[in-house]
Amino acid sequence: MTKKRRISPPKNKHNNKHLAWKLLKYFVLVIIAIISIGTLFIATVYVGLWGKLPTYDELRHIRNNEASILYTEDGEMIGKYYIENRTNINYKNIPTNAIDALVATEDARFYQHEGVDKISMARVFFKTFLLGKRKSGGGSTISQQLAKNLYPREEQPVNLLPIIKLKEMLIAHRLENIYTKNEILTLYLNTVYFGENTFGLESAAQKYFSVSASELNQIQAATLIGILKGPSYYNPRLHPERALHRRNTVINQMVKYNFLTEEKGELLKSQKLSLKYKSDNHYSGLAPYLRELIRQDAIKIIETYNTTHHTQYNLYKDGLILTTTLDAEMQKYAEEAIANHMPLLQQSYYNHLGKKEPWSQNPDILKNAIRNSPIYKILKDKGLNEEKIKEELNRKKTMLIYDAQKKEKQVEFSSIDSIKYYLKIFQPAIIAVNPQNGKVKVWVGGLDYKFFQYDQVTAPRQVGSVFKPIVYSAAIHNGARLDAYYSNEQRIYSEYNNWTPRNADNNYKGYYTLKGALSKSINTIAVEVLQQTGINVVIKHAHSLGITAYLPPYLSLALGVADIPLQEMVSPFMAFANNGVLMTQYYLEEIKTRDGKVIYQAPKVVGKKVLPANEAHIMSNILASVINEGTGQKLRSTYGLRNEMAGKTGTTQNQVDGWFIGYTPHLVVGVRVGANDINIHFNSLRLGQGASMALPIYGELMKRCERSSTYSHWKNISFPIPIIEETNNLKIPQFKDHLNFFDKLTNRKSNKMNRVDTDSLSHISEKKEGFFKRLFKRKKDRNN
Repeated sequence: MTKKRRISPPKNKHNNKHLAWKLLKYFVLVIIAIISIGTLFIATVYVGLWGKLPTYDELRHIRNNEASILYTEDGEMIGKYYIENRTNINYKNIPTNAIDALVATEDARFYQHEGVDKISMARVFFKTFLLGKRKSGGGSTISQQLAKNLYPREEQPVNLLPIIKLKEMLIAHRLENIYTKNEILTLYLNTVYFGENTFGLESAAQKYFSVSASELNQIQAATLIGILKGPSYYNPRLHPERALHRRNTVINQMVKYNFLTEEKGELLKSQKLSLKYKSDNHYSGLAPYLRELIRQDAIKIIETYNTTHHTQYNLYKDGLILTTTLDAEMQKYAEEAIANHMPLLQQSYYNHLGKKEPWSQNPDILKNAIRNSPIYKILKDKGLNEEKIKEELNRKKTMLIYDAQKKEKQVEFSSIDSIKYYLKIFQPAIIAVNPQNGKVKVWVGGLDYKFFQYDQVTAPRQVGSVFKPIVYSAAIHNGARLDAYYSNEQRIYSEYNNWTPRNADNNYKGYYTLKGALSKSINTIAVEVLQQTGINVVIKHAHSLGITAYLPPYLSLALGVADIPLQEMVSPFMAFANNGVLMTQYYLEEIKTRDGKVIYQAPKVVGKKVLPANEAHIMSNILASVINEGTGQKLRSTYGLRNEMAGKTGTTQNQVDGWFIGYTPHLVVGVRVGANDINIHFNSLRLGQGASMALPIYGELMKRCERSSTYSHWKNISFPIPIIEETNNLKIPQFKDHLNFFDKLTNRKSNKMNRVDTDSLSHISEKKEGFFKRLFKRKKDRNN
């Protein structure tokens, strides 16, 4: 009998169940482990083991570095001082265009999430890690981007990126708990980077479109929001095609999320970028030389204030508001006048040289310029010998140089070429001051601050004949007669080493009154007037008129051998223009915080009486003849100026510098032109005199002012008519009528002459002065 084999039950079913159970158990454990590790990881980030998170209190008191802004007296912004170029604005000043563009492009669910967009995060995770699509977007919300902007990522290994992202998510969540959506948008648009060291929407709007953020239209707003994806890559100035494509992408997003209709979107996309770029670096824009001077002064003022008041204000971070006395419109006219005249003057000098060089007869001029150059000193400090230095200086390289026509150009120059080129450049300087209050209205310190930082307004230079009015004023102050005549003979002054002054035209005939001699700028008479008055007396008088520079006690002082800065040289003319009262010059009006707290207020200027009013009027009368009949006649004949003005030309020895100081009752303007090296100059008096080098800048400035409605009323303003001080208490109603009679007589006599007879005109004026002195004396005697 055969045994039946026992059949074992199948094990597969049991094993499968066991395996499934084990897998499930392991899966649950992995999930628990992941959750635990994730929770632990989040906890370590939250408590700050990977770097401290900002507290709620710190986030409530966010302060971005903000640029301090410099405004002119008439309210135009002309400069900023900053580490980060940012100007914060309020939500009400942010246009809806910009907000719509931002939300549509960067965070469409901005108003639905609380700092972290979970849907967007899931999309990024799925596309990036499961589908391997690297360009799936970052998934960061506006709040997360704000967190990143406020607390920038430092250079970290790639494996730490999750920690950084998590920190940004936690900060974003805290920001959403503290601020409203509108406040977050405001913070973001005040913080975000737009390229070219420009932060915030306001600064970007000013830079790329020359408007305030509140004035941005839809195209401009879309362009700026488009920059955010790549501030360098989508820079509209450097890469307009890329910026245009990106702008249209932003517009498409606005259509997609119903911020724009399709028709409106297509219309906007068809428009050009239309940039109106405005550079705001430290060397461009209006008045860069004065802005630098104000920067230096402001730092000292703020430091003193901080020490006294235990504060910590910072010019570069705290958004201070500075106001200068400058007149923006007049400053523009001055810079235009220089831009118009200087290229012509420079070309005239090149034509004058022909094929020669200024150092052809004197090679030491170039040798000294090379040895004094920064590049030579650097190479010398490196220990190079003369042969190696010469080899290096002659090596050609690409460099950017100043160009009179194009402002700048790229050339292949050696260092020697560059030194030769810049050695021949003439530099202008101009300052304009209101004589009635001392406010500086115009300041130009050179051709171009980018290439020439040395401020010519404050540079001491030989002043030439513009010093003569001081000599004549001292003489009149000390009793010189207006009706006296001085011989134009050439004298030898034996007590001064047989020195002999020369006239520019080598003419030594005739006799002149003070007025005639000054209007013709006759050197022999100026020296004789100085000697008769006394050198020390003239020096003391010059100091009383605001001159503080050293004045050499020699007869040549009458011809302007002293080195005096232009800023200082206008002071005596300010006293002449203001009835003998000299006001202290100033250019910084005030410094305030962004909340309106005053840190600095310019002291109230109290004028100093330095001349009797009648003497100031006499000087203005004499100096008016310079314009009407003398060396300044071009202001009438060439520039067509008709308003009342006075002034004096000046030409220094060998035509090194040309000067002109002119004034009206409300404005004193000083101009000087010359090369930095005194060996560089015209060899022709006709080309190198003040009337050719400096006066045209004054003429161009005043011509522009006359055409402007802002200053057109100057035509009707005359110099103040003083009552001679000994008779201040007398009532003489006919005084003005008699004065007008003599002025009309002077004008009529001048107009009838083909060749101006200065002495005849001066004689009339001097009769006028004598007439009034006699008239006042009779009135005074009658009252007594």
